[in-house]
Amino acid sequence: MPARMLSQEVAVDNRRVQRMQAGAASSGRVQRIFDISRYGCQIESGDLADGANGQFVEIDFGSVVTRAIIRWSDRARLGLEFARPLGSREVDTLLAEPAPIRLRRL
Repeated sequence: MPARMLSQEVAVDNRRVQRMQAGAASSGRVQRIFDISRYGCQIESGDLADGANGQFVEIDFGSVVTRAIIRWSDRARLGLEFARPLGSREVDTLLAEPAPIRLRRL
């Protein structure tokens, strides 16, 4: 196989790996919720914490999916402000039925 063709295949493989790594870094699992209200929550998620202030995310609580902005980050903790306040019943549901939570950058 010519060297040029081999280098093109390697370049394609490198781009594929970079895309997979970028996709993996743009979402993550929330390890813990420290606080939740109608207006936001404080969570622990090492996947998106560093330098994430001001970024928009989608947070999937299982029964409730909403968008939020990251207002602050400190190590693995994030403070999120929901784009629209949750209803009281939604908050009650989240407190009563904890489910795996996923976070995704928008």
